[in-house]
Amino acid sequence: MANIIAAKDLRAGHTIHFKNDIYLVLDNSFNKTAMREGIVKCKVKNLHNGSITVEVFTGMKLEQAEINKNKMNFLYADNENAVFMNNETFEQTNVPLARLKWEMNFLTEGQEVNIMYYGDEVLGVSLPDQVTCDVKEAEEAVQGNTVQNVQKKAWLSTGWEISVPQFIKTGDKVIVDTITGNYVSRGK
Repeated sequence: MANIIAAKDLRAGHTIHFKNDIYLVLDNSFNKTAMREGIVKCKVKNLHNGSITVEVFTGMKLEQAEINKNKMNFLYADNENAVFMNNETFEQTNVPLARLKWEMNFLTEGQEVNIMYYGDEVLGVSLPDQVTCDVKEAEEAVQGNTVQNVQKKAWLSTGWEISVPQFIKTGDKVIVDTITGNYVSRGK
């Protein structure tokens, strides 16, 4: 028997069955006024096609989806799939790149991630909240610019463009938030 969860109890990280598909809750907010039932707005990701939408739930009960996760290392990507390997069994798993459009911006060779399964079906990859990436190229700092929080463009080794502080240079490591894609801090 599947677990049933009230919409007001949804939190980031929960997986649910909704509209004949499986969704991952990315963010949620709950609003309750005196005479009305609580309204839950959730930013959700469809785990089959990768689309992200905002759904509104009012007093609903939803079935939780049992998602299994398996730690694997990213090996490489070809034209169609990303290839991951289990370091204990050396079993390799292919995940279609179409399901990893966002995640590929932060995946680097050898990185450990969780592969998500629903039964035998591979749904995608669950990245850590923050990852360390190499800066492939960074714009030059503007001399004399003393305004606080001045940002410049930089490109990660994965090709992702990011805004970074003036002191970041080509070859540095930076920590990036995988949910927003934004710079967090200088890496080690």
